[in-house]
Amino acid sequence: MRHRPNPRPQNSRPTPAFEQAPHAPGLEVCPACDTDFVVPLEWSAIEDHSWWMHLRCAQCEHTREVTVPNREAERYDEALDRRADPIARAVRKLDLERMAATVESLIIALQRDLIGPADFAR
Repeated sequence: MRHRPNPRPQNSRPTPAFEQAPHAPGLEVCPACDTDFVVPLEWSAIEDHSWWMHLRCAQCEHTREVTVPNREAERYDEALDRRADPIARAVRKLDLERMAATVESLIIALQRDLIGPADFAR
């Protein structure tokens, strides 16, 4: 049996499989208050390889300007989309509820003869 060298130094602890290596926060995370409420105020492409962005934190109002490569700008755009999806779903749900209440009111008004064709004439 051959002795295989241990690739890990003896004094280091193994990293559990569920533990992730620390990474730098994305553009959506505010460096001042550490919340993920950073939104773009202005942006423009710099040639074909990067983007200039003026960012603002909606929590603490910290602003900053950054220039990032296309890959980071795309990742930020995707992060913003993920955060906007639940808001869009909530708005749609509220809109549907509002429209249903309006239709119900219209039906009741029609049934009680409270409105007629003249109410819709210009």
